[in-house]
Amino acid sequence: MTMPVANIDWDGLPYGLQRAVREHTGRVTGSRPDKGQRSDFNATLETASGLVFAKGAYQPLFAASLRNEAATVAWVSRIAPRLLWRIDVEGWVMLGFEHVNGRHADYRPGSPDLPLLANAVAQLSKVPLPDHVSKGVERHFGGLGAMVGNRLLHTDLHQENVLISGDRAVLVDWAWACKGAAWVEPAMAAFRLMVAGHSIDEAEDWGRGLATWQDGTVLDKFVIANYRSWRQAADHDPRDWKLRAADMAHRWSLHRNMPPR
Repeated sequence: MTMPVANIDWDGLPYGLQRAVREHTGRVTGSRPDKGQRSDFNATLETASGLVFAKGAYQPLFAASLRNEAATVAWVSRIAPRLLWRIDVEGWVMLGFEHVNGRHADYRPGSPDLPLLANAVAQLSKVPLPDHVSKGVERHFGGLGAMVGNRLLHTDLHQENVLISGDRAVLVDWAWACKGAAWVEPAMAAFRLMVAGHSIDEAEDWGRGLATWQDGTVLDKFVIANYRSWRQAADHDPRDWKLRAADMAHRWSLHRNMPPR
């Protein structure tokens, strides 16, 4: 079950937590909230030491995700914001990241951001699997054995989790980082492009530009598992964007002559 996000602002944080943050940043002079799916606090803080992006959680599931993220980002420093500090106080986990001066990626057809996304995904495929990453991506897809592997995966590269800064794509929000086969990340990213308006052939062609892309039977199995995963998500929480994703996943399965049973 999806837990509700509290969306607490800076003034609503416990005093002890505020004080612990200020020990790292100096005086906090402003806070610009940002929406977050798996944290109770998300904001860009204006501080005596400069801008810092902070995210925090007190709900146990969210806090566990942030601990996973904190352990993971050290391994992906070339394609992710640098973790500046971590605080565990008064039941909260709070992370402070370097502020990335950028914008959310544009996944629409013809976007100049697409090669930058491909480059970041290619770099990720070369990162060694950290010891702490033990959960497999296949658990979200009915235990599909073809997805089992020992590569680090982000697994949630929607447009708001990719920031374009200069000539590179910066991947943020590593809370769902897990392990799996190297081809899984390109396949999941290609599906995001379909949802953003690409034709299925265009999105698959984008994926084929990556060395880890897999076609044929492996992809067919993923397409079916992907549809079932999104259909279940949309049935449980029928928001428009989930319904659109489920519909696109169904169309992909039909395109590959793999109608779900």
